[in-house]
Amino acid sequence: MKIFFIGSAKDRTLSSDVNNRYEGVVKKLKALGHTVEASHVLGLDLDEEGLTDDQRVEYYKKLLDGINTCDTVVADISNATASIGHQITIALEKNKPVLGVTVSGVPEIFKMLQNENNVIFLEAKNTEDILANLEDELRYVKEGEDIRFNFLIPPSMVDYLEWISKTKRIPKSVFLRDLITREMDSDNDYKNR
Repeated sequence: MKIFFIGSAKDRTLSSDVNNRYEGVVKKLKALGHTVEASHVLGLDLDEEGLTDDQRVEYYKKLLDGINTCDTVVADISNATASIGHQITIALEKNKPVLGVTVSGVPEIFKMLQNENNVIFLEAKNTEDILANLEDELRYVKEGEDIRFNFLIPPSMVDYLEWISKTKRIPKSVFLRDLITREMDSDNDYKNR
């Protein structure tokens, strides 16, 4: 799974505990076989002064691209910031599942997300507990929830779906999901959005 990691670059540079937690989460995700994009947090040097507007725009484009192309977002929400909230909002607008990890309880600002279908919280006492439970929570995120989608089709298509279902012994919904998945996999415009 391709994962985009969100965290506070400022908090990372101010606290070795935060930095160690971020690095631990990213290392664990990679050890589980996932591809993780975290350089925008772990590789950011906030002491670097004199960034041009073009460099700032490129950084923001990299964030957007990371969210657009990931399968899942893992966000450390232990320290609520506007930047983290903004990135989570973008991910949710793109229908990306979000796993919010925290060692200090869910911040008030994020509690409103608890009823969102695409958001799961992993609250733990410490970094070790987060790392111990990360795999199970990611499995839950990956499974996600199916969304009902109804649409009208002509009778000839209904006949075909009935025929496919009987002759190939697969449910109509499975056939349609497979058809859409094949199209998604071959659509480069969709992949590069």
